[in-house]
Amino acid sequence: MGSDQESPPVACTLGIGDRVQRAARWAALTARALRRASRTERGLRLEFDAGPGVGDELRSLAALETECCAFARWSVSAAGRQLTLEVSGDSEEAVAAAQALFPALA
Repeated sequence: MGSDQESPPVACTLGIGDRVQRAARWAALTARALRRASRTERGLRLEFDAGPGVGDELRSLAALETECCAFARWSVSAAGRQLTLEVSGDSEEAVAAAQALFPALA
């Protein structure tokens, strides 16, 4: 029944205090630099203006999310003055959870 590589559970491991603090960081970043948010077949795509400090904060947040929401892949890429965050999952549950991470945006 099991496999050698089981998928991580679709859950966030942050405590409530940490969630509030993390949500505040995301809110500040999106208010400052978000250009577009859209659902994808496998999750979400968030596009940001690459202004001062935006790349560092986006990469920092993506790295932190990788730790607490391991069910999703968090990938940051840059092209010119745009940074793109792709959040994706492999299972239907993971995709639905990834799409629900930023409900006010997508």
